[in-house]
Amino acid sequence: METAGIAAIILAAGKSSRFGSDKLLSEVAYNGIRQPLILHTLSPWLEVFEQIHLITPVNNQQLRETCRAVTDRLNIVKADKAELGMGHSLAAGIHATQASKGWLIGLADMPMLKPDILEKLVSQLQQGAALSAPFYDGKRGHPVAFSSQYRDDLMQLTGDVGAKTILKVHEIQIQAVNVDTPSVLIDVDTQTDISLLQKAR
Repeated sequence: METAGIAAIILAAGKSSRFGSDKLLSEVAYNGIRQPLILHTLSPWLEVFEQIHLITPVNNQQLRETCRAVTDRLNIVKADKAELGMGHSLAAGIHATQASKGWLIGLADMPMLKPDILEKLVSQLQQGAALSAPFYDGKRGHPVAFSSQYRDDLMQLTGDVGAKTILKVHEIQIQAVNVDTPSVLIDVDTQTDISLLQKAR
């Protein structure tokens, strides 16, 4: 689909503290393919966007090399304050793409998303939505789409709560994309979570 003006941002600058090692580089079997978790996550985004802005820590060279080995369609953004929390990483991504008309912001540990969900969220922005998010069984998931009216708010984010504060304050503005899969709620935080990839579709 045509995504001109909408930037795809994937946040990949977390510490993986609950996983015990760098979860994004952990080899995971999903849909018959065994590869690092980050590559599973990137796959549906690459089907929708010509370019993806991947936000990484400054010191994770292996992550960047792993991703670049499979695609040249990444803009790597090194978040120099990533250790201070997701808010800083997200702000770095917006700074790097601030001329965009909007953003679809996702998490690097969510490998089960389908391209059609990403397309629907982008479409909502293109049709004038201020905010859009997927909902499964009444629960809001990821990724979340932001129009350019939130540029300044996003660039000022700090700490470890990401954009939750913006979404809470402007909750009435969120246009829901109702989906029939829990994939929008499932991320990989622990070793045990990997089993969810085999159970849910």
